[in-house]
Amino acid sequence: MIPPMLLKFILPKVLDHLLMVFKLDKVLEYVEKPNELDEKVERLEDKIIELERVAHEPKEFVNCDTCKKKIKEN
Repeated sequence: MIPPMLLKFILPKVLDHLLMVFKLDKVLEYVEKPNELDEKVERLEDKIIELERVAHEPKEFVNCDTCKKKIKEN
């Protein structure tokens, strides 16, 4: 069994080395920090909200009794 004191000093160095070898620090940075796609989605959501705000209500259509086509209701 490895003494706990030795583990306390060696384990962080081994973990740091593994992070560097497998580039996990870059993966964590990409996942945790906002990136260009997060910013793009945020801009698009803002644009959708603005377009919904300025859009008019859909017009109501009714079926004509004689020809059965949809017409605007006055």
